[in-house]
Amino acid sequence: MADYTLKSFVADLDAITSTETDPAAITAKAAPLLARLCRNPEAIPVEYRTAPAGQRGRYMLHRAPRFNVTSVIWRPGDEAGSHDHETWGLVGVVENEIQETRYTSSGPRELGGKTALQVREVLRHKPGAVSALVPPHDEIHAMYNPTAKNTVEIHVYGKDLAGLQRHVFDKDGHVKSLVSSKYMNC
Repeated sequence: MADYTLKSFVADLDAITSTETDPAAITAKAAPLLARLCRNPEAIPVEYRTAPAGQRGRYMLHRAPRFNVTSVIWRPGDEAGSHDHETWGLVGVVENEIQETRYTSSGPRELGGKTALQVREVLRHKPGAVSALVPPHDEIHAMYNPTAKNTVEIHVYGKDLAGLQRHVFDKDGHVKSLVSSKYMNC
């Protein structure tokens, strides 16, 4: 069987999102395809599997009207506190592993307000694992690389996160603004 490529994944995801609009259905159909792609690290160009010195890597692999595909490199000890996405998403591990903490929330997500977060589960994802983010009730998580090696992931989102107004949550529940920066290659 031939390796599954980024080009094949993009074509398959385009077909899914051209007929499906429900985030739960999109992520359910696309998750096995992302898992398959993650089993072929060479599907991601080598320059997008390494982080620049002193910073986390974030690269756009494919930008389309209904979805984006990016690579993210977490250095040892890198973390992102609890945050949401304001869109459906999939996170797949290509190399190494990542710790993901999933949350449930109660209360509004208004900037400057407060919402209660409860840890739903803490997961340790290995290569090939895929995590689905389905708004509005199942998309808050935190990420952490507890290992001594870089972790390479593929992220797929229904919107471009660069410049998108999202939320980050303090440990005490205060809701703050999160706006992602541009990708390193565009």
